[in-house]
Amino acid sequence: MSKETMQTKAIHFTSFGNAAIVQVSSEPLSSFPFMPAGPAIRSDGLIISELMAMGSVGQLTALNQTDDYLLLTDADVLTGAKQNRVVNRSVLLAPSAKTIIEVSCVERLRWNYRSSSFSSPGSVADPNLRSRKAGTFSRMKPEDESHFRDTQGEVWDHVYASLACEGVYSQTESYEELLKHRMAKAERAFPDCNPAEGCNGLSVLIDGKVISVDLFGNEETYRYYFPMLRDAAFTLSRTGEQEEPADMHESYFKALAAIDEFSDASRTVEEHHPGAGTLYMTETDRLVGFSLMHGEEMIHNAFFTR
Repeated sequence: MSKETMQTKAIHFTSFGNAAIVQVSSEPLSSFPFMPAGPAIRSDGLIISELMAMGSVGQLTALNQTDDYLLLTDADVLTGAKQNRVVNRSVLLAPSAKTIIEVSCVERLRWNYRSSSFSSPGSVADPNLRSRKAGTFSRMKPEDESHFRDTQGEVWDHVYASLACEGVYSQTESYEELLKHRMAKAERAFPDCNPAEGCNGLSVLIDGKVISVDLFGNEETYRYYFPMLRDAAFTLSRTGEQEEPADMHESYFKALAAIDEFSDASRTVEEHHPGAGTLYMTETDRLVGFSLMHGEEMIHNAFFTR
């Protein structure tokens, strides 16, 4: 694979407490047509269900009944069926095709049907959970491999610790309940922040450090995911007089520097990744992430700093 040469500009900045979002324009955009999967889930054009009647925690069936290629990202939370899940890594679903997708449970204490298929709740996994998932696919071996945890173990640990830390009681240890609690607590205070014209990506900074970046191959998909990615970032912020707001120009510089490092890093193909297109993992001492491509066309790039 030849790496895409991206021309990236920082376009818009919004801060909230110790969190900030930098919206970017990254060209070239993809000429390959694809759509976000969420609207198709809601219209029953995409049916996501348990792999088998008794369920399989780590795999689900995605039946795309539309004529479009559909993107499910590593941030997508799926609710219903026998237990809620989060998609492990972004996957492109071919039209009129069935795909077995890889997921992790985010509701450890439920294993009974609430619906025959999954819905999309309108919220996504926060950058910290996504980062922990991505870290489990690391090819940099820890000094003591006994400390290496699989993806599901890391996800359960994150959900349990977050519920406890924020004082949220959930009978089933449901990550969805945590997300609802965060939004109810913080949503009214959020600053006005909408998708900026010409942008197709955003960087999230906490305490002046880039923690995550998402770049999408088209603006339509970016506009769909932006409100959820924005809310996931802002619900992690701390607010108050003691919190010094981020500097716009410094945030622009850090966001673009992180994207440059990701673009310049070597990539390794994932041979057995499900769906259409190809997934490439990227890893350095400072970040880990992936590029989902269709041929030479970018579908979704996401990375997280260590």
